[in-house]
Amino acid sequence: MTINQTRSLHIYKNPASKDVLSGQADTVVSFLVLQMAELSADPPPKRLHNLFPVAETAANATATDRISELPDALLIQILSLLPTKQSVVTGSLSKRWRPLWASVPILDFTDGIAGTVDRPERNEPKSRETSGFSEFVYSVLLLHEARPITRFRLRCSHWSCSQRDIATWLSQAARRGVEQLELSLSLSRYVALPRKLFNFETVVEMKLDGVFLNALAGFSVSLPSLKVLHVGDRVLFGCHDYVVKLLAGCPVLEKLVLESTYSDACGGPVCAQGMFDLNLNRLVKARIGFSWYKTCTKSMFLIFNSLSNVRCLSILSSTVECLKDSTASDIPVFNNLVQLEISFGNYSWDLLTNLLQHSQKLEVLTIYKESQKHANGHEPAWNLPLVVPECVLSHLKAFCLMEFQGLDCEMGFLRYVMQNARVLETMKISMASSLDPQTKLQIRSTLTALQLNIQSCQITFH
Repeated sequence: MTINQTRSLHIYKNPASKDVLSGQADTVVSFLVLQMAELSADPPPKRLHNLFPVAETAANATATDRISELPDALLIQILSLLPTKQSVVTGSLSKRWRPLWASVPILDFTDGIAGTVDRPERNEPKSRETSGFSEFVYSVLLLHEARPITRFRLRCSHWSCSQRDIATWLSQAARRGVEQLELSLSLSRYVALPRKLFNFETVVEMKLDGVFLNALAGFSVSLPSLKVLHVGDRVLFGCHDYVVKLLAGCPVLEKLVLESTYSDACGGPVCAQGMFDLNLNRLVKARIGFSWYKTCTKSMFLIFNSLSNVRCLSILSSTVECLKDSTASDIPVFNNLVQLEISFGNYSWDLLTNLLQHSQKLEVLTIYKESQKHANGHEPAWNLPLVVPECVLSHLKAFCLMEFQGLDCEMGFLRYVMQNARVLETMKISMASSLDPQTKLQIRSTLTALQLNIQSCQITFH
């Protein structure tokens, strides 16, 4: 880093101020990335001391650059914005930077081939890159000093990252009091996750993707501090009772994303009898896209009823498909629900009716309507409920309908809302791309005429 380069950045006027980082970190990180791109074009070597070349640009400068004059705490914050590999390589810039990476409380490891799921032949040796990746992770964990680890992210897509390696790395993170854990592996190879992963006392946020959770039957789950759980769409559960068991071990959960549609087998004890007592009273926000088999209704309704205290709920089409035949008695009363997003496919609107009847405080309703191919007049009908839901009458302020096709059921529901929603403020209608311009114009004319019933509501079309 030369003197002219540091002067041209014009980054910091007061290095001692905590506000220095705000709005300027991206500039610093961009500069560091450019420097490191020249120093580390190859995969990480086997030993960390090899990361630091003899030639040091900053050390040869005739004066100290402004960035290096910043206090350690501020430089560590800057390094925390980089992946761990790049953070380590900053030691090549100067002696001033060399020890700083070991104090960064964030560890972010990626094997560099995310998305690769094809497994090579068994006799094929490990590539230089994947072998170097494993040794790099071990070296970093050996020399890293920061405690606790605020975030530990491991994205390992290659088959050569062994189960023992992953278990060791996760155990190291647990011993150092990890608070945020993100794990993304490859479903192309089975990796049994260690017991410790499901008994982290300090973890507050956990994100899982590309993993098998079949081993949950063999041990208990205890995540007493976990507030955020994200189960991605590439997570495979051996049985639906494992989902319930995982959630039952998260007593203070506040945000849940459950998107996985994978399952090996069903018919376990929860699916058949509902043996778990699931209590998620602190849950505030949930996004549910899980898929159940017909034989698993016990676990399905056990989880769905545990969402009764949420304020924001998003139900994806895979879950709606499973709930479409539910009755009003199957739907819990959502005493605190103010925002509902729901995705519809080719099935009845009765579920929506039941949800509205059980959500008296609902203020925002968004419907993502999947395209239907039947002829108009033959699609599932919107049946007028005997009693107008309290939320529609007194609380609904914003309504959005996406992928509107102008079907009779859709028009019927829109008329119902516009006639009964007394406090509605905004309505957004997104037309399906398959509609021709003439049809879109006719729909707009019809809905604009209906707007006379709710003149205080602003209707927008897209």
